[in-house]
Amino acid sequence: MKALSKWRIVYLLPLHFTHHSERPVPVLKGRVTAREDKALLNDTWTPPAEWDPVNPIYNDFHRYNVGFSSSMNNLTGHDPLGKVRSHQGRLYDPYSAYLKISKYGSSDEAVVPCVGARGRKLEDSVDDSVLAHKGFPESEVQNRLLRVWLLIVIIDFPDALIGSSRAVGLDQDVCFERFGRYSAYGLKDTRSPERTSLFIDWNEVNWGKLQKDCMSINSKRFDVLPRPTPGENETNTFPSPTGIYPRKRVAVLLRSYDGMKYTSDILRTMRAVITELSLGSGGEYIVYLLVQVKDTTLPIFEDPHVYQKVIQEKVPKEFWDIVVLWNEALWPRLYPFLPPNAVNVHLSQWLPIQWFATKHSNFDHYWNWEMDIRYTGHYYDLVEALHAWTKKQPRKGLWERNARFWIPSFHGNFSTYTEALQGKYEEGWWPSRTDHSIWGPRLFPKQARFGLDLDPPQDRPTAASDSFEWGVGEDADMITLLPMFNPDTTHYAFRDGFYNYPTAAQPSGPPRRTTIITFFRMSNRLLNTMHLENSRTPGHHMSSETWPMSVALQHGMKAVYAPHSVYMEREWPPAAANFIFNNGDSDRITQGFEDIPPQGVGSGGWESVFGLGREHNFDQSTWYYRTHLASRLYKRFLGHEVDNIGGQQWERRRGTYCLPPMLLHQIKAIEDPVVEEETSKQAADRLAKADSEAQTEEKKLEEELDKVKPGPKVPGSDKAKKNAGQ
Repeated sequence: MKALSKWRIVYLLPLHFTHHSERPVPVLKGRVTAREDKALLNDTWTPPAEWDPVNPIYNDFHRYNVGFSSSMNNLTGHDPLGKVRSHQGRLYDPYSAYLKISKYGSSDEAVVPCVGARGRKLEDSVDDSVLAHKGFPESEVQNRLLRVWLLIVIIDFPDALIGSSRAVGLDQDVCFERFGRYSAYGLKDTRSPERTSLFIDWNEVNWGKLQKDCMSINSKRFDVLPRPTPGENETNTFPSPTGIYPRKRVAVLLRSYDGMKYTSDILRTMRAVITELSLGSGGEYIVYLLVQVKDTTLPIFEDPHVYQKVIQEKVPKEFWDIVVLWNEALWPRLYPFLPPNAVNVHLSQWLPIQWFATKHSNFDHYWNWEMDIRYTGHYYDLVEALHAWTKKQPRKGLWERNARFWIPSFHGNFSTYTEALQGKYEEGWWPSRTDHSIWGPRLFPKQARFGLDLDPPQDRPTAASDSFEWGVGEDADMITLLPMFNPDTTHYAFRDGFYNYPTAAQPSGPPRRTTIITFFRMSNRLLNTMHLENSRTPGHHMSSETWPMSVALQHGMKAVYAPHSVYMEREWPPAAANFIFNNGDSDRITQGFEDIPPQGVGSGGWESVFGLGREHNFDQSTWYYRTHLASRLYKRFLGHEVDNIGGQQWERRRGTYCLPPMLLHQIKAIEDPVVEEETSKQAADRLAKADSEAQTEEKKLEEELDKVKPGPKVPGSDKAKKNAGQ
């Protein structure tokens, strides 16, 4: 079987497609050479006459079996890993690439290793480390031979339909299984129950003190003086949980509430975020637990004893010192102009983030970290790759790219796609307009800028003279993980969710953009501007999924959609996927709207995939607020059996379930499976039996191959056959 790995083909044969209806499969226009990349944007998929955009197009196509296990023994590929630790994986260290090499040159800026939960320096503690396996997982059928015209086909882990984590800079040459990923954070390794060094009393851990100590020993790297907040003179009633205010650093705000159920999986995730982002980086990130107290009558800000009582009753002890409480009783005082029906957490989830930023103003950026997000890879690799990639993005055509799903199988590589898209605006969609790209602020009529000199026109080149250079090297004020679409001509549920804007000046409402899933990173200046827009008359405001992007758009800030890999359970034809997810680029999107260009709004438009009745297209994806695939994959990752895949018995035959680094959403309150623990001898016997069975199967396969191999050519046989034919 090892020799067969060279025959691996990443391809699903049409022979295996299962059609669930009689609707015809579309004939797609293909790409012949790389030079035709620009022409790809002209390719269209013509749906059948009876096509209904409400019905899932993917029902016609074969199911992708995403995320099967690997035996961990025969993986090949790039090896970014550290010291070997037997079959359990290798130490995974993303810090070398980011901290020790590319960022810091002088000894004063070098990272001083911090102490982890077990009281040892992280760089010396294997038990506090994440383990991974080199290579990429193969699918369940890796050991099944499919003979099609004597061709042996082995199906690999499928490519993502949307985006590319590799292009964004995320490590995609490794895979993680749950024991290597989470044993450091409390998951019991049932394969090695005798490893008592992993056991720890988590109630004795103080994550606030660990972060504070880490910051202290790395203080030379930071300017800890407080930064003034524009337009604000308020003082912080309760001090920072860590007691230290790093400058040019990032706050990570884990969002919770006082009724939160902290499952074992959630606790492990929180420990991983703190260890990997804060302690592992030497204090570049500081993690807080931002907890909503739903009872607005509790005097949490007037009485410190009540404040501490709520924390101790509602939050696990290990996190007490990183908690920041808030409730909705704050908003009438801070934001008196906002309508009362709009200041609940669902429509105004940024108010506590804005409030936090005014109290902790010495961070440059703030991550709004939803508790139902999971990343199967290393969190530091995730956030640093997103930071580096978005910093490299030019501003030219940025808002146009932000509005679209990049589908590599259709658009080609990202740089070619960027140039082709810009050309399409200038030569095809909007040839009569001079503003081919959004260029600088898009303010509402008579909208104030509060004296913020964010983007002086004299420092901005003209669109015609810029060669995709403006904005390169500039930190993004906003990072999102799905496109930012214009909701104005969509069926998006909160399309008209804007408040206190005079619609007489602009009937369609203010310039705005929307992004689903609020797992965002926002800059200090963006949050300050949002705060001032809300707090000063007339109190501009929008719904949660629209507010940050719209303020960035209006005030000329740099917002970037990072197109990470989004996997689909079924195979989509590339042009069909582009037609569905970027439907706003078709010629039927804005009928009846004479003031809107007929094409070129990407994922927006009346048939937008984000509109009511269209969101089902995300049902079998790994990243959306209503998707089933993400939960199924993660349940298997944790050891559950789902649809006859995963679980203890399945893994004993095939190996521990392994996934490449991928973002998953939504993951809601998944409990750990009940497993039957093995002794070391039982595990050794099982592995020996599995090896014996594999050798037997390999021998049988080799015998089958020998039977179908062509025999040796007999000299003169061709001539004899020719004479026989005469």
